[in-house]
Amino acid sequence: DFPFSLKIKMSENPSWAWLGLLKWTLAYTDGTTDTNPQEMSAEDKAFLEDVMKNGVINEGERMREILKELTASLDKISKTGDNDGGGADIDEEQEDRMIELLTELRDIVEQIDYAKSFVSIKGLPFLLGCASQGKSVPEGVRGACVGVVSTLSQNNPPVQQALLDLEAVRVLAEIYFDDTNGSSLKGKVVQAISCIVRGHVAAEEAFTNDNVCRMIIERGLGSGESASLRRRCLFFLRALVCSDHTSQKRVRLFEESIKSAITFVDVEQETDDDIRQSALDLLLQILLQKKSVNCIMGEKNRILAVGVPRVANLRALPDGSEEKEFYEVELETWESLIVELEKAVDVEEAEPPVLLLGGRPPDDTGANL
Repeated sequence: DFPFSLKIKMSENPSWAWLGLLKWTLAYTDGTTDTNPQEMSAEDKAFLEDVMKNGVINEGERMREILKELTASLDKISKTGDNDGGGADIDEEQEDRMIELLTELRDIVEQIDYAKSFVSIKGLPFLLGCASQGKSVPEGVRGACVGVVSTLSQNNPPVQQALLDLEAVRVLAEIYFDDTNGSSLKGKVVQAISCIVRGHVAAEEAFTNDNVCRMIIERGLGSGESASLRRRCLFFLRALVCSDHTSQKRVRLFEESIKSAITFVDVEQETDDDIRQSALDLLLQILLQKKSVNCIMGEKNRILAVGVPRVANLRALPDGSEEKEFYEVELETWESLIVELEKAVDVEEAEPPVLLLGGRPPDDTGANL
């Protein structure tokens, strides 16, 4: 059973349900004077009941309806695929309908109670299974399933754990490394993995220590990938390297990805303003947290060769211009980064010395003390 909840129905006609309630309110009070309470007539009651009946839905019941319709469509797809050995004959209208249902489902499970209910009815295996059906299910539908996974697991530890128990990261990684899948789906996969892992101490550590998992970010930061995918991988990288649970070891393990990020600070190499700013923020935060800075310090001259003229160009923009205002944050970040580069030392902190407290050997006379 789902927790009972009412919500104004927005999907079919977003204005009329709440508008009906508003009309009724305006008909019986002007909002400025007191009115004497009077019993509603049968006609008024019928009007209000009709508005309430047609204007609100039980989201728990709606979630069940969505899943029933989706499973019916997927059952048809699976039978068609089994019969002809290939993909299902699904038209664009049917695909759009399935994506629409999954989008509505995503909106419902944003509420933590419904997310828990979705997990309890075994909805997670359904999403992962559908997303994995590359030969049968349209990529747009699979991407919508992955999007629901992201929403469910975002800042939701119980759902994160449930997905980890289902080995969801492995399942999603297989989708990611399948080169028949498009960049859009891969970007959604990275976002979903990020939502599952971030903030979960054990998951962060396991992901960091796994070569294949780190390769997800490394590959996504490649120059040939889409801006959307690079942006999501860069966000995920920063979340892990600058996490509250990060360490010197973790930063070092992601050195290859950090080196890729260094290339993004060059406006000649990276024209996407958001990616460039995210890369600058990453480098600055690594220097400030001082867990491990050698990777960045090894590229110090290269970074300064890009940063110094960039700062000069940004400072030279006309005062009060929209362009100067737009690049104000980038200028401030560059200035802070250059300062930290000059302050940082490219030698890692030594391990704490081992203190020998056992005393001198019996045959040591102490003459050399």
